[in-house]
Amino acid sequence: MSTTPDTRPRRRRIVPGGIVDLKRRLAKQGGIAGVGIGAGFATFGALVLFATDGAFLGATGYVLVSFGVPLLALVGVPAVTGAARWSLAIIGSAALWWTIGQLAAARVRRRVIAGWREWAGEFAVYAGGVWIGVVLGLVFAARSLGAI
Repeated sequence: MSTTPDTRPRRRRIVPGGIVDLKRRLAKQGGIAGVGIGAGFATFGALVLFATDGAFLGATGYVLVSFGVPLLALVGVPAVTGAARWSLAIIGSAALWWTIGQLAAARVRRRVIAGWREWAGEFAVYAGGVWIGVVLGLVFAARSLGAI
């Protein structure tokens, strides 16, 4: 028994740059974009640290590095340093940023029309929470050490 072309289900064609294609790209690349944003903050902060020697810009550079690698204070990098601590902080922070990027992508994909602008809005909410936590942690550490 043969089937006619009319009885077979038609395969849905995905339009490049269309809604379905954009949602698929969000799902695949949301975490990578999150890691890229974290790496961008860390790199910019490191450039500020290496380019300046003043106290204010040094503190600004360290805060920017901490925005990119939020687990630095958790592993004790300002007080104790070492390759293992830096590696743990960098790998853990990359996993954190990837998870936040994927979570933002999953929330955006529920919408009818989803794009990178909507992803950035969702990502900013989660990243803002992380950055508030970083600032509060640094302020608490500075107060407990008597720096402020």
